[in-house]
Amino acid sequence: NGMFRQIPATHREQCGSYDHRRRPWFVAASSGPKDLVLVLDISGSMNDYGRLNLMKEAAITVIETLSVADKVAVVTFSDDATVLNDEFVLVRATKENKDRLIAAINKINVNGATNFHAAYNITFDLLEE
Repeated sequence: NGMFRQIPATHREQCGSYDHRRRPWFVAASSGPKDLVLVLDISGSMNDYGRLNLMKEAAITVIETLSVADKVAVVTFSDDATVLNDEFVLVRATKENKDRLIAAINKINVNGATNFHAAYNITFDLLEE
């Protein structure tokens, strides 16, 4: 995963939690502007084995790495699919929009069956806009 060197050095028993891959300067330099749609399964099966919390953590981590050059939308699906954004469009990944999406993801509850088809239809419609 890389190396981190600090000068002057400070002794630590543990290697700290610094991860350059999650820093905005690294993300911006390693990839260009992105149009991203996160498709999140919120069907009843996500209650099993802690899947819901893992999904939320992963989605939030991805959203946190986005820069203002990126556009994002979040689609959730169970019996039907919905867009978590305020509008049916990809929104610029500003701090306000990212905070709003993260808050919405944290409120997600599971229920219903799994309707991939509805999620795919909405996702492709968003990307075509």
